[in-house]
Amino acid sequence: MSRLVLRGAAVLVTVIGVITSSSRAGATEDTDALAWKPEWVPFRPGEYVFTGIAGAVSAAAYFGFNDPTHPRWTGGILFDNAARDALRLRSPSARDAIRTTSDVTAIASAVLVVGVDSIAIPLARKSDYLALQLTLMDAEAFVVSTLVTTTMFKTIGRARPSYADCQKNPSFDPQCSVSATASFPSGHANAAFTAAGLSCAHHAHLRLYGSPFADAAACGTALTLATATSLFRVMGDRHYMSDVLVSALIGFGVGFGGPTLLHYDVPGRSKEGVATLSPMGGTSAAGFMLSGIF
Repeated sequence: MSRLVLRGAAVLVTVIGVITSSSRAGATEDTDALAWKPEWVPFRPGEYVFTGIAGAVSAAAYFGFNDPTHPRWTGGILFDNAARDALRLRSPSARDAIRTTSDVTAIASAVLVVGVDSIAIPLARKSDYLALQLTLMDAEAFVVSTLVTTTMFKTIGRARPSYADCQKNPSFDPQCSVSATASFPSGHANAAFTAAGLSCAHHAHLRLYGSPFADAAACGTALTLATATSLFRVMGDRHYMSDVLVSALIGFGVGFGGPTLLHYDVPGRSKEGVATLSPMGGTSAAGFMLSGIF
C-alpha cells in the first residue's frame, strides 16, 4: 500500500513541476488569459459563512454520528447484481489492492484540480487573485457535495455489496466489519466527480493550460480519473453500480454547476454585483430588505 501511495505522490509532484514550469515559460504572452473577468462574480461574504458552517456540519455528521448498526436497505437494484458479478474481484487481496488504488485516484483527482489548476498554475503565472477565487470555489463545492453524501449514507444505511457474504463468513473480506452500512452513495466517487466537475468548469472558462485542446484534455483526464475511481470501488466490492452513479451525478453536478451558476459569466446575470440592500417599512415595522440574484 505504501509503495503505491508513494508512487502516486511522485507522479503528482512531477506533473505539478512540469505544468508549473510550462506555465512560467508562457506567462509573458498569455497572462491576460488568467485574469478574473469583470463580469464574473467573486466569492461573496455569505459564501464564506455558508462554506464554514456547511464544513463544520459535514465534519460533525461524519465524526459525530455512527453509521446505522443494522442496514435499512440491502441488496442490489436494476443492474447492480449483474455489474457486481461482472466486475467484482474474487480474491480478497486483489480487492484490497484495487481499493487502495481507488484511494490514490480519488486523491489524485482532488490534488490535480486544487493543487495544480487552482493554486500552482495561477500563482506561477502571477494571478494571485484568481488562485484565491478558484480555491474558494473548490472548497465550497467539496463541502457541499460531501455534506450531501455524508447525510445520505448516515441516514439511508444501505448495506455494502458484501454484507450477505460477510454475514455467512466474517472472513469473506478484510473489510467485512468496516462501515458495513455506508454503501449509498459512494464517498470516493463523489469526491472524484466533484473534482472533475470543478476541473471542467474552470478549464471551460479559463485557458489555464494555454490552449483549448490542453484545457479540454484536462477536463477529460479528470473525468477519466473519476470514472476509474468509481469502477475500482465496484471492483473492490465496496459499492454497487447504483451507488457510484448517484455519486457521480451529485459530485459532477455540484462541481460543475456551483462555479458556473454562482460565479462565472451566465447569460442574463447582472454584471454589477448580485445583491441590493433597500429600506422597507410599514405600519408596524421597519427595516431593510436584501434582494438580488444568488
